[in-house]
Amino acid sequence: MQQQQVRQFVERYLATFSAHIVESHPEYLTVKLPVEVDKDIGNRPFYWSWVDKMNLAYQPLVLTFTFHPDCTPEGLRSEHLHLGAARMQQIFASAKKHGSFVCMYEQQGGILGNAGKRRSTPLVPWLGMNLKISLLCDKRRDILLYLGINLHQPRMVTDFTSFLFQLSLTPAIPDYYYTLDRRVTIQEALQMAQQKVEHTLEQEDQQWAEDARARLTEEMTILEAYYEELARREPQNEQTDADETEEEVEQPEAQSSLEQEAPHPEPDPAGPPSVEQPIAFDEYRASGGRILDFLRANGIQTTPREEINQAEWKKSTPDEERQRRKDELAWQYEPRIEVQFINGGLFYLSSVPPLMRSSKAKSMRHLPASGRIM
Repeated sequence: MQQQQVRQFVERYLATFSAHIVESHPEYLTVKLPVEVDKDIGNRPFYWSWVDKMNLAYQPLVLTFTFHPDCTPEGLRSEHLHLGAARMQQIFASAKKHGSFVCMYEQQGGILGNAGKRRSTPLVPWLGMNLKISLLCDKRRDILLYLGINLHQPRMVTDFTSFLFQLSLTPAIPDYYYTLDRRVTIQEALQMAQQKVEHTLEQEDQQWAEDARARLTEEMTILEAYYEELARREPQNEQTDADETEEEVEQPEAQSSLEQEAPHPEPDPAGPPSVEQPIAFDEYRASGGRILDFLRANGIQTTPREEINQAEWKKSTPDEERQRRKDELAWQYEPRIEVQFINGGLFYLSSVPPLMRSSKAKSMRHLPASGRIM
């Protein structure tokens, strides 16, 4: 993702929320954030909790974004936006949260739509879903599916997203249009999508799973050979640990004998030192003392720190280490399949998508292709 693409994405994101652009310069962008954007990327949750609780007026946050590190505007506090920036990741998360599901209506005939016609045009409900199928082991392979399901008459098409890019869509229903009822429920549509995913997996070559299990078996064999060799060497290690334990026992005994032979200090003939008289809190504060020191000096007990019992800390046994390593290898090499919902929407269309991809859709390289391997 180049810097020009980053700027285009940010401008589209801000335009979606109708953000007020204060200044649009070729090198930077100054924007006044709306409420939804400020809560997502403004990084001031305590301010918003205070405003919501006190029911105060919102003070918009103004930010300046630069898209080139060497082009910093003079006299403005700016922030460089790039693909790995923390603020950019917040923008991606906000776009994913607000744009994971949409509802759009098709509008034909330009801005006027169907106003010049006397008869109204029906709009058929379609459920569009973009799914990602991940084949996981020690390697990863992703398959993207762009499905469209007719909710008026049971029908499913692939490459639905490419078809939507060719239409003029609006978030509000245009004049002289009406929507047809939905005869297929969302649960039934999800079952149809699940059957499509299962059919796609059946057509895939399963050699990747067999290869992953073969690598897992090889790693398990190496692991077992290592711990078998470690078990043969264990008697020597136990003898060494026993010798070290005997030395540690002898050292405390010698130290205790030395403590018994050490002379005891004689009492001071002058008597115990004199005890200072306690002073008032105001006098102590006037002399520059701290409150905590005053409390400690006047018998206020401090909370003792929790002592850590070292006897509870035990070294892992070879069998425990072996089982833990086996679990790690199984998680790394065991083949598994994950299906993730990327985004989707409810679309009311008057146009009919083709059952198969048209030649025009195949020639458009910037559009996503169904079943693309990442």
